[in-house]
Amino acid sequence: MTDVLERIEAFERELEGRLSTRTERCRFGTAYLHEGFPRRWDSNFVRADEPLDGVSSDELAADADDVLGGAGLQHRALWVGDVAQGERLSQGLASLGYEIDRNVVMVHAREPDVWNDERAERIDLVSAKRFYVTAHLEGHADAEVADAQMLADFRDVLVEHADVRFFGARVDGEVVAGCELYRLGDVAQVEDVYTLAEHRGRGLARAAVLAAVRAARGAGADLVFLGADEEDWPKHMYAKLGFDEVSRSYDFVIRPARQRA
Repeated sequence: MTDVLERIEAFERELEGRLSTRTERCRFGTAYLHEGFPRRWDSNFVRADEPLDGVSSDELAADADDVLGGAGLQHRALWVGDVAQGERLSQGLASLGYEIDRNVVMVHAREPDVWNDERAERIDLVSAKRFYVTAHLEGHADAEVADAQMLADFRDVLVEHADVRFFGARVDGEVVAGCELYRLGDVAQVEDVYTLAEHRGRGLARAAVLAAVRAARGAGADLVFLGADEEDWPKHMYAKLGFDEVSRSYDFVIRPARQRA
């Protein structure tokens, strides 16, 4: 298991580095930054992976303020991979205005209950971007079209700097469920799984995920993983698809003021 976790961490670090325009060491870890996408939290965050024993929530937040605020960013985003430390710091960071996401990392380790990947297909970049604009607007009641388009446009960066493929299921020619697959060597990650609301309950998201898994295996990846919200239902679907939980992590975010209003 240690080897699996080390390979996932190495994958994440390399991918984050490829998708950043610069990185900056800070007191408790590394800041990954992309000047072209300042409003994308996942492209501008602090990976707090230094030993955090004895570190207070105030100290960790001040570190994020220094590096992210120093970069002119309006949001704050922290990732903590040490579960015990993440839990310890949660209450203090919440009192400072941080929202808390508890995540699980799951590895594809078993056959799924049913293979239905024939219902999905690899889709092109234009179709993927159009789908993710719709998905973001549907999934976030306060989302603005400009931000949805900005997040979709980040797929151009993915295509340029990482081995990314898009998979989706179509209804009447339009993509209504989909996911992304990132691969670096023999490790691959499934990401951004979503089904439009009116098409849920038909097995389309699972078809897209399994199509991505099959493609990853065919490309030589012997380790395929994904992340899920610990408190949300998709992790149970992923378990049916053959994914087992191997670790947990914490995301802490303060959204810009206009998105908190």
